[in-house]
Amino acid sequence: MHKKNYKKVFFYIIIFISIIKLVSFIVINRQFFLQRFSPEYISRLYSESQYVLGEKSKGGIGDDGLYAYAGYYYLFQGGDVSNVNFEHPPLGKYLIGFSILFFGNENVINIIYIIFLLILVYKLGLRLLRDRLLSALSVAVLSFDPIFLDHLIRSMLDLPFTLFFTGGIYFFLKGLEKDKFLFHSFVLWGMAFSTKFFPAYFLIYVYSLGIVLIYQRNLIKPFLLGSITVPVIYIALHISFFFYHPSLIEFLRHKKWMLAWFTGSPIIIGNIWRFIFTGNYLDSTRKMASDKHWNTVIPLIVILAVASFKKIFILNKKYQDIFVIYGLCIFYLIYLSFFTGGMQKFLMPIYPLLIILALNNLLFIYSIITSWKKRN
Repeated sequence: MHKKNYKKVFFYIIIFISIIKLVSFIVINRQFFLQRFSPEYISRLYSESQYVLGEKSKGGIGDDGLYAYAGYYYLFQGGDVSNVNFEHPPLGKYLIGFSILFFGNENVINIIYIIFLLILVYKLGLRLLRDRLLSALSVAVLSFDPIFLDHLIRSMLDLPFTLFFTGGIYFFLKGLEKDKFLFHSFVLWGMAFSTKFFPAYFLIYVYSLGIVLIYQRNLIKPFLLGSITVPVIYIALHISFFFYHPSLIEFLRHKKWMLAWFTGSPIIIGNIWRFIFTGNYLDSTRKMASDKHWNTVIPLIVILAVASFKKIFILNKKYQDIFVIYGLCIFYLIYLSFFTGGMQKFLMPIYPLLIILALNNLLFIYSIITSWKKRN
């Protein structure tokens, strides 16, 4: 069989295995997608939780339950977004509310997220790796990742945030060729920033501006105009806030309050690297905990991705996509290392990018080995 035919066969095998893995996971955990959302139960759970009763609470509510209640409260009860879970912007919770509205279940929308995320990962992989087989392999690695699979069955914000963040990067790369895609990029980054509190976006914005200055100075104007989209989307999604508090000053005070809340969150320097290499981490009380979703693939991918520096610091348009992705990952890892508690789920937004970088480095290593063999 011809080499191209072999690659084509392996491509379809990898895609098929990835689909089977996702479908089987969904079928095995179908109760999380078929169980009807109960407003009475979740409302009672919230009213008796630590967010209402404080230390008097006998039970508690997890983040997934909190976001599900917030989505229901925002969409079905016209609730003020500053009343429930003010710590994070409302978009992700609105989307949970829409999942409840259309599917009667808060988790079904996660299936839509993961499908679009895998498509984006494939397209990003194809753009950077220029190889369908390796692009399919990047999809397979993500399809089998236990952290992403776990988020499929929970109404969390990390999966939609990862989708919007990754989409923003994909269209930013396309925008370096055609300026109209810069607008798409900022729309998706605006959606990401409106889903989860993300102060590192400022670093990413400055880095992206630097990329434009290095590679495409003629795109400065569309870049700056497109970036206005981010605050516009953010403010528009807080429209219900202004119904209850018709004051821009009050809105700014609310944002200051939100920022103050997060600055009070514990910063554990280097905690993310403890998780990456060992699967253990210090929780918010600084007690050692173990993550059941950790596996040896995670440190391998991170090492291979970070080791990509041998090829990507060539400031040549031929390598600009890899340079952009690598820089974003490094900035994000610095942010996780020194300005957060380093929880394992914080790695999710750049994990698809790390997978692609790792495969790119493997491809680079393979090319060195094959060229060395030819010379000898």
